[in-house]
Amino acid sequence: MAAGNLLGAIPAGRFIQKKGLLRALICCFLVAPCIFSVRAVVLAFSFQLVLAILAGMVLSLWAVCISPTVAQATSEQQRPFAFSLVFSLGIGVGALGGLAGSRLPGWFASFHFGLPGLAPDQITLLFACCITACAMVPATKLSFSSIDVPAQTRPLLSPFLRRFLPAIAIWALVTGSFSPFATVYFARHLHMPLRFIGTVFSVSQSAQVVAVLAVPFLFRRFGLIYGIVVTQLAACFCLCLLAIVGSPLTAAAIYVGLTAFQWMNEPGLYSLLMGNVPAEQRGGASASNSLVMSISQLIAAGLAGWAFDRYGYPSALFGIALIALLAAGFFRGALGGTQARTTPVVEHTSQ
Repeated sequence: MAAGNLLGAIPAGRFIQKKGLLRALICCFLVAPCIFSVRAVVLAFSFQLVLAILAGMVLSLWAVCISPTVAQATSEQQRPFAFSLVFSLGIGVGALGGLAGSRLPGWFASFHFGLPGLAPDQITLLFACCITACAMVPATKLSFSSIDVPAQTRPLLSPFLRRFLPAIAIWALVTGSFSPFATVYFARHLHMPLRFIGTVFSVSQSAQVVAVLAVPFLFRRFGLIYGIVVTQLAACFCLCLLAIVGSPLTAAAIYVGLTAFQWMNEPGLYSLLMGNVPAEQRGGASASNSLVMSISQLIAAGLAGWAFDRYGYPSALFGIALIALLAAGFFRGALGGTQARTTPVVEHTSQ
């Protein structure tokens, strides 16, 4: 699926530029449930590999769609709060979905509800696909004004993107380093029971929702650039604390803070990106951003796994904290003078 994300990032941006946001959104809600439905039913490993790549490409299109959709639906002043609302809903609804998904198979089994040849967990996955397909109903009622796309649009040649993408690449090394190994950190390094690990992740998701909703106040206090830098420095501090603490309860509290700070700057990053590229280049810029983040996080996960195994968690966490400090410094130096430029806002109306 990660390979599909990488393969689909740039084509997703071109698809949006040629076909428009509305068709891209409908394509996501139409194709994704079909692919995942087949994955839930056809269990042969070779099919799963192919379908995973296709699923990653469709999800990449969805990730690329989000930023320009929110940008076209809002004014420059509304944009930070709009991104906060979108990301907080994604986290909160995702947490509720995970809670429901873990219980529905047992519920189906207890009521003897089933389909021929399908296990309860497969029925649950098909049910989730049906819910996703329902998103086409409100999506078809959306209306976006057309944007004239020049014959040649080169978002990577934009002076802003030449500064923004390297900063994002360094920060993605941080977000992709510890997150995939947080469960292993608690289980192997701190010997925390699995049931407590689940509680920690549930609390962290709740904290992320609150943090993302509260981040517009931070941006109003420090500004967009400095607000992002503050969250990066706070994440650096949390990583240093995780490297030295030995109490599972204390580490859990610090981890909740770390995930909150990591997610807090997402609305600001996307708002900054969409505010500094022309409307006709937003799809390509979003695709470039998605591609750079995917590559950096893929590299980060591989290097972090090797570092945790070779040097242990404390040393590796201090190394990740150093990268976070470097990311904050680079972000401040490369983008410190950047202001979200005023671009004509393409109005979004619902019929």
